[in-house]
Amino acid sequence: MRLSDIKGERVFDVIADIIDPIVTIAEDKNAAELFQPKELPKGMTPWEFFLQRAKKSIPPLMKDHKAELCKIMATVNGVTVEEYLKDITLAKLLSDLTELLTDREFTSFFN
Repeated sequence: MRLSDIKGERVFDVIADIIDPIVTIAEDKNAAELFQPKELPKGMTPWEFFLQRAKKSIPPLMKDHKAELCKIMATVNGVTVEEYLKDITLAKLLSDLTELLTDREFTSFFN
């Protein structure tokens, strides 16, 4: 689920609940670098550029901010962190992360 999919009164609760973990991630320059707009280098495709940036930023994001990512993803999906972690699989995590990292509404918090 993307932030733009959240509607109605729930919007207020979701924003209130994800602000703290987003700020924590944004304060970590290594993790937040992935969300900063960058100009595409000459001779590189957008996909190659994304992969290069992901290779550098996703490991510290995943290792150092598990709790924050779980809180964000659980909140956006409308479940508790415990419920989210109980049903997490590699495929689900990759899907959720891809959706989160490509969500313009989410990445706008880092700009």
